[in-house]
Amino acid sequence: MQLMRIKKNKNINIEHSLKSIADSVDSDVVIVRNDRCDVLLMNEAASKRVDAELRSVTNCKSGYSHIFPELCDNCHHKADSKAEAGAFDIKDRNGRVFSVTRNSIEWIDGKPATAFILRDVDEERSLKTRMYNLAYYDQLTGIPNRQKLKEDFEAALKDGKNDRYCGILAMFDLDNFKIINDNYGHNTGDEMLIRITAYLENNDDFKGHLYRLGGDEFVLFYKERLSNFESQAAVRSYYQEMLQKSLLSYTMPNIEYKCTLSIGVALYPAHGETLSELLRKADIALYKAKTEGRNRVVLFEDKYDASKKFKDLYINMQPILLKNGNTYGYELVDSDKSEKEDDGTLSLSQFDRTLDALGMNDIKDNTRYFISFTKQLFNRAVLKNLPRNKFVIQINASDRCTDEHMQLYKQLKSNGYLLLLSNIDNSNMDMKLLALAEYCKFAPEGISVSEQISLISANSTKTFIATDVSTNEEFEIAQHRGFSLFQGYYFNQQVIIKKEKDIEPLKANYFRLLQLTSTDNYVDFNEISAVISSDVALSYKLLRLLNSASVGLRTRVSSILTALTFLGEENLKQWISVLALRGVSDEKPLELVRMSLIRARFGENLAYCFKPPMDTKHVFMVGLLSLLHIALDKTKEELLDEIPVADKIRKSLLGNDGPYSELLEFYKHYEYANWNEITRFSEEHDIGCYAINNAYVNAVKWCNDLINAY
Repeated sequence: MQLMRIKKNKNINIEHSLKSIADSVDSDVVIVRNDRCDVLLMNEAASKRVDAELRSVTNCKSGYSHIFPELCDNCHHKADSKAEAGAFDIKDRNGRVFSVTRNSIEWIDGKPATAFILRDVDEERSLKTRMYNLAYYDQLTGIPNRQKLKEDFEAALKDGKNDRYCGILAMFDLDNFKIINDNYGHNTGDEMLIRITAYLENNDDFKGHLYRLGGDEFVLFYKERLSNFESQAAVRSYYQEMLQKSLLSYTMPNIEYKCTLSIGVALYPAHGETLSELLRKADIALYKAKTEGRNRVVLFEDKYDASKKFKDLYINMQPILLKNGNTYGYELVDSDKSEKEDDGTLSLSQFDRTLDALGMNDIKDNTRYFISFTKQLFNRAVLKNLPRNKFVIQINASDRCTDEHMQLYKQLKSNGYLLLLSNIDNSNMDMKLLALAEYCKFAPEGISVSEQISLISANSTKTFIATDVSTNEEFEIAQHRGFSLFQGYYFNQQVIIKKEKDIEPLKANYFRLLQLTSTDNYVDFNEISAVISSDVALSYKLLRLLNSASVGLRTRVSSILTALTFLGEENLKQWISVLALRGVSDEKPLELVRMSLIRARFGENLAYCFKPPMDTKHVFMVGLLSLLHIALDKTKEELLDEIPVADKIRKSLLGNDGPYSELLEFYKHYEYANWNEITRFSEEHDIGCYAINNAYVNAVKWCNDLINAY
């Protein structure tokens, strides 16, 4: 009897200890047993939750679970048996969410019991839900956004392996939406977006498939089992017929204009297996729908890609020079101006590519950048981010200037931008436009000489730019007539001289380095070191270059020997040749060096895209040396007689039948923005437009870093 009392007292002590531990927990802790749901332990937090009149009740069904009706359904406790462990959510009588953990335990008497730990997660879950909705749902229309589309597509891609699935990505925007925004205000435009998305979401064909990309651009994404269709033609027919149901006229009370939908469709996986590729091709099909009259569905075809990809993706920078040959600025050219889309649709790709090509370091210098006028410039994101002191907006005098256009130009002026009037000739002289502009640009042969001189002298406060200056003779003529800036590639034309030009003594070391590093044979490190060490300025410039970001060494170098160790032979040959090129060309326009460097890096970036890949070392050297004879006022033959380049490089530089001769022609076409030739080259070598554009942008950034380091 005494032993039983001792054991009972011991169990009571243990139970009190367990109760103390349970009371220290923020969550509710309840331990129950058998079908009668006897409460063995309830911590303080759980007791406080129970109504006062029920606190003395030792039966869970009548007490604690009275607050949580769903708790009994998830108990699964049987007499003298262990409950399965698990976790689930339940709600109290007020609808608050609690997270429940259930475990089977052995109570102090050695018999099984069930322990519940309940934690109030209602605010936490509500916060997570709000954060999730902010991240994945459009706040205006309530439909999923671009990020949700990305994740849904990736999930579908995992399911779609082994060709078990097919589908479409349909991109559409609202025709006439900008007109409604401009005439009735953005609140009305927002209401139109809300109503159209609500209509589509209430349609079973579109419900759960709609995403908003931004503005008035939306996407419909579908995935189906491939076995549901007899053929690819059946897939196309099915989706085209379904999408036709959305081609309605959407309007609102008291609004004159109606919105329709232009839809571009890309098929998965036929047109691509990545979201970016499908979006790109759906966008091309959407553009086709616009040009064909709007309010229609157009499925992507490869021929559409060939007609638009170069307009949208390529960009180059054509220099504008001062009289002394220094660079004043660049015109950013990405397409034939007659093809520019100006229908008010919002597309910031041109703006983004422009900033990307320049790079942040370039934006900080004193160079100006000339870009063509487009209504996209009035987008708030552009007006906010496009530096007013860096960019000059070009207005084409050949385009018809309406009162609306004049107001737009004045608005740009009021926003702080400088204007340039281009392509002036005798037939389109508009004095009102001329009065607005700070710059005027035209080809000297477009206006008679007398009128040209009179125009320039009468507008002394304006800066005149001569275009299409292709030769040094044309440069001299334009300068004599009063032009102060010059655009064209006259600086890379061969100058014919009677006497062979000797290399100045101070440049002899640079030229000797070019000779030592242009060969395919192993370089003589001792001789290179001797040449560099004999010229303090050269040593300093090389070390400064090697420590710059463009080279990318992880450890700073302080001696030529250290540089040799870190770089290795091939890299050393490349960087020394870059330095030497600048040294021998210091009296020529910097653009001559810049073009050579861009050609070298541009080709090197593309070398791996060819089938079979080109030799990157040869391609780099071809670009680097392609204009050197002009810098030295020599013929190509004279130059190559003095520099021992590989036979393949020599043959390519001297003629049209070398292995890299076509690449040299490609560089020229790109510099002059001959996009049709770029298209031909791309298709012939099966090199994608993205690869070419990215290679050029990378080359521009690399060149800017080098020149800044020098």
